[in-house]
Amino acid sequence: MTTNGSWRQSPHPLITSIGRAAALEDAFGIPVRQPGHDNWIGAESVLRHDTEGLRALVAGYGRDRLETENRHLAGSGFIIAFLTRLTFPLISQYVLERRVLDVSLSNLAFHTSGGRIDGTALSHPRFAVLPNDPDCEHPDALVVRDDKALYEQLKQWLFESNFELVIPSLHQEARASRKVSWNAVAASCAQVFYHLYDLVEKPETVMRHAETFFEDESSPIYRQVSMEVIEHLGKQGYFARRAGCCLYWRVRDSNIFCSGCVLLKEHEQTEQFQRLLARQP
Repeated sequence: MTTNGSWRQSPHPLITSIGRAAALEDAFGIPVRQPGHDNWIGAESVLRHDTEGLRALVAGYGRDRLETENRHLAGSGFIIAFLTRLTFPLISQYVLERRVLDVSLSNLAFHTSGGRIDGTALSHPRFAVLPNDPDCEHPDALVVRDDKALYEQLKQWLFESNFELVIPSLHQEARASRKVSWNAVAASCAQVFYHLYDLVEKPETVMRHAETFFEDESSPIYRQVSMEVIEHLGKQGYFARRAGCCLYWRVRDSNIFCSGCVLLKEHEQTEQFQRLLARQP
């Protein structure tokens, strides 16, 4: 799923801050749907109301992208592609800018081409901020009380108003595994913290937020991931050890596992983390 980069030219404060994050890593960017542009459809319509279309979309993704007819694999791959477009911009804004994007399902749109989704966008640039945010008086800003309230708003928009709706729908209509889908959500969130660790001046801030994500007993991804700093050859990285599998290894050549896959022993995970560090410049 690709983005069109339209957010780069907008003066809107949220789109400006997304642009700052995307300058560090392109995956942190997400566009805002431009009025009057064709071939956009509401994500809620696609993922909750068009049952036959959803089945066909997931099955087509499995065939075209993963070369599989297995519905569990297709569903896992589909949700990984979908959630990556959300978790990277959402968590990067939360950590870097102390802002939360409204990624509720009702505020997302898909761009379609040839029966496929090739773009994901925010329908409207709504965002939550703290009282000291310089743009807290903007009409699209929802001002929350404190850091705890900001995190709760993130959970509401990401989990309650998105994945807790999407995952049951994918399970019912496309037979995607609920457990595997939530494992994929946790893994995707962990990937954002992994990338942020190398990009910020104070990596301990990233670690603190990651601990909040994965040690929150009220969260659907509670303890699905444990993250730790690994040192090797004078380099450091922030890596995730997973408590559940996302099935991604099933669609890779030679059954190559994710570096922190639960199917690997701890020392095998560590060896994979070290190999990743060794390849870093």
